[in-house]
Parts: sequence; structure tokens; C-alpha cells
Amino acid sequence: LTRGYGLVFGYNERKAMSMALADRAMRAEELGEAGDAPANDIEFMLYHSDNVEASGFVQHLKLPHYVDFQANLELLRRLRAEQQGAATDAPAEDQPQEESLA
Repeated sequence: LTRGYGLVFGYNERKAMSMALADRAMRAEELGEAGDAPANDIEFMLYHSDNVEASGFVQHLKLPHYVDFQANLELLRRLRAEQQGAATDAPAEDQPQEESLA
């Protein structure tokens, strides 16, 4: 497990985390890791983390992991409930229906 480091002044956690990502990517070769992974490729990392859209990704890194897992769990439960509701609402077409010949 390797880490990158970033030092900033004030309340700039996102900037420090972005600097740590850049530091980690630049030191991949020094640490003896292959550069084939996107996180180890400095150009890829800068292209995807040095823009306005990337601030959401870095903000996501600040959240505790259980927040993500809880959101995924709630989505899975909702989808299962919708699927079960659709299965009980749909008429069973497998069984033949009786016709009255009166």
C-alpha cells in the first residue's frame, strides 16, 4: 500500500487530496509499480482530476465508505421491491384459464 502526500494551508482538504493523488501517480515508477494502471499514469490522472468535474470525485473521497455502501444497499432494496411488486401485479399467463360455454 503506497500513499501520496499533499500540503496546503487553511481549509483546503480537496486541494490536498488532489495533490496527494498527483504525488502518488508521479512516484509509481520510483516505488517499483507498473505504469499500466490509470492511477499510476500521471497524464491520465491529471487529465481526469485537474478539472471542475473532478471536484465531485475528490469530495467523494472525503465521505466515509459506509455512505456509499448504504446508498447502494438502499437502491438494491428498492429495485428488488419494485421487481417483486411487478411480479405479483402481473397476471399469471402460465396457467390456462377456464372458459364458460353456457
